[in-house]
Amino acid sequence: MFKFFRKKFAIATMMCAALFMTSCDEEMLNEILSIFVEMLGYDPSQENWEDKDEVLDGNDVSNTNVSWERYCPPVGNQGQYGTCVAWATAYGLKTTLNMKDGTWDHALKNQPAYQCSPVDVWHSMRSGYSSEVSSGCGGSSFDPAFKAIQSKGVATMATVPFTNMKMTCDNVAGKGLSNNKITSYRTIAYSAEMSSNGTAYGMTAENIKAHLQEGPLVIGAKLGDNFMAWNSSNVIKSDTKTYKGQHAYHAMMLVGYDDSKKAFRLQNSWGATDWGDNGYIWVDYTFFTTQFCFGVWGATNAAKVNAAPRSATGNDVAVKIIADKELADGNRSVEYTFTNKGTSVVSTSDYDIIYLLFKSRDLSEKFIVMENKTAKNVNPGETVTLKATYQIPADATAGNYYTALIADPYETVGDDKPADNFSYLAGQDLAPLYVAAGRLNSNGTSIVNTIVDSKHANAYRNSEVTRSLIRMKNKR
Repeated sequence: MFKFFRKKFAIATMMCAALFMTSCDEEMLNEILSIFVEMLGYDPSQENWEDKDEVLDGNDVSNTNVSWERYCPPVGNQGQYGTCVAWATAYGLKTTLNMKDGTWDHALKNQPAYQCSPVDVWHSMRSGYSSEVSSGCGGSSFDPAFKAIQSKGVATMATVPFTNMKMTCDNVAGKGLSNNKITSYRTIAYSAEMSSNGTAYGMTAENIKAHLQEGPLVIGAKLGDNFMAWNSSNVIKSDTKTYKGQHAYHAMMLVGYDDSKKAFRLQNSWGATDWGDNGYIWVDYTFFTTQFCFGVWGATNAAKVNAAPRSATGNDVAVKIIADKELADGNRSVEYTFTNKGTSVVSTSDYDIIYLLFKSRDLSEKFIVMENKTAKNVNPGETVTLKATYQIPADATAGNYYTALIADPYETVGDDKPADNFSYLAGQDLAPLYVAAGRLNSNGTSIVNTIVDSKHANAYRNSEVTRSLIRMKNKR
């Protein structure tokens, strides 16, 4: 791909000189080159930044270096097509997640039957998951790619190959693969220029490193002259120009970091021989977070069908919200049931039971508004009803929220069936509730008890809420 780009760059320069009998000025060359850089293939203008993972800090970083390269497929080459998003999300991230999670044997990562097809997810995203994808093979966004993998799955390279670096750009249906999906995807960070209010979200080395400890990520970056011509294992620390027409937006996979180099490790899709460090590159932390990167995303792989069951403990409880209402003094009252579905007597004090208020689409903003203080013995098969008062925190910013009643939120007891340890409160048709000035209302709809993620495909999962709460507890 890089050879192709250099060739096009030279042709453009010669065209400009021949047409005007002089060297190109910068504006003219930018205009000509903008035709060619479409092959890089990332369009951030229609990106969805709303579904956020929580922002982490240095307390969440426990390793001085992380690398997922052993699970990565061989460096690919997208050729002259603007399909970098599909290469980063499907071929790169989804394949690596499968290898890392043990869904596929990573010893087989060089075989097409164990590589996710960028061509397939490109066709899927073009045929129903975004109306913003440009014509031909000229660019796309992460959101439709993730939606396609989440909803339809992605076929393997053995089924939908990139033979001889050729593919059709026609609007054809992707095949997908029902047992090869992700369950959710999240925005990890974005730069101020991508924000509606000019404020960056999570764009720190500590946040990105903490998330990299859990798995690989994908990024959108602004490319400059140094990056285009990079052919070294050294750390790139700067680039020669700010973003202009020829410095295209590009998508890549983020596979690790090394504090001794103070750099992140990226896998590109320009082949393993003509660019970078065998197709990879080290990018300095400061340069990465202040100039190079403008967006970071992560995805959660689908649970393995044959995953080993957890060790049985005999503990199994269920909680369910009965009512949540505002009191005359401005406080609120929550009433809920606690059912012992296990085989031995338990006390309600054996389980941490909390009531969580968390912001829709932004799990970083969460508040534990109630913690159970009662101690009632509950026999097997018995249900008790409990009630507590709470307040909406004064520092909860105005916006959409859900509540969650959770038993064993820190996974200290070891419940055999944790799915029913969660009970969510939402508005009618699972709409979020609205919080403003210390009050909660449901925008005129009736409040119902439900599981939020049973309907909304990209809502927060129980496991994500638990992970976030465990981190909160560890920082206390």
